[in-house]
Amino acid sequence: MPRYFFDVQNGRDTRDHVGTECATLEEACQHAKEVLPEITSHELPRGGDRQAFTLLVRNEQGHPVYSAALMFVGLVLTE
Repeated sequence: MPRYFFDVQNGRDTRDHVGTECATLEEACQHAKEVLPEITSHELPRGGDRQAFTLLVRNEQGHPVYSAALMFVGLVLTE
C-alpha cells in the first residue's frame, strides 16, 4: 500500500518523516481534510489574530500531490 507524507506549514514547518499508508490518492486527500482541522485546533496564532495552516501531501517519491489550507482570522468588534 502506498505511503503518503503530510507536512504542516504554518511558519514553523513540520516535515512528516513517517507517513501514513493510504490505498489511493483520494484516500490520502480525505485523510488530509480530516487531520488538518485537528492539527490546527492545537495551535493559536502567534503575534496577532491571523494564522494560515497548510498541509502538503507528498507521495513516496517526495512529490507534492495535494495541498489543503485553513486560515484563522480573529477580529475584535467594538461598539
